[in-house]
Amino acid sequence: MTTQTDAESGKSFDDLIEQALLHLPKEAQQLTAQAIQAARSAHETHHGFLGGLVNMRKLESEDGRAVLMMDVTPNALNGYGYVHGGMLFTLADYAMGYASSMLVAPGENVVTLEAKANYISNLKEGRAVAKVETLHKGSHLITLETRIYNAETDELLMIVTGTFYIIATEHASEPPRAHGRS
Repeated sequence: MTTQTDAESGKSFDDLIEQALLHLPKEAQQLTAQAIQAARSAHETHHGFLGGLVNMRKLESEDGRAVLMMDVTPNALNGYGYVHGGMLFTLADYAMGYASSMLVAPGENVVTLEAKANYISNLKEGRAVAKVETLHKGSHLITLETRIYNAETDELLMIVTGTFYIIATEHASEPPRAHGRS
């Protein structure tokens, strides 16, 4: 947490945020607090702000395979109370980014070229887990398949196939960043 202090009031930044949250409706307080935490952690992970909204985390990654998990949080829900399809797709995209980034040489990176999503089911609470396998790696393209499951019931929620394009990074000395964004 930030310990920075406001010079005029003598209060820490966290105290000021907590005080401001009290002025929001109860249901908005949790959403806002989670969004602030996501913004703080965005620079610490390769999951960015969206990943922070759902506590996205990598469980495994090796040999062109990856397993990522996300929590179903209020910020991930659509107006009907189910996980927004875009959040499930984001989980799949990040997972494919991790898996494909392990297959490229130093000085190369990957970006999403295209993806197709089949939504099969959904969930309102719990956790979703994405399991990725590489189907093909060529000299310029990597094709992957992600299956997203309800972590508690093992029910299949979504199947995503994606193609990632291999690019040269601007700074070959930097390690590839596995984030699945173009």
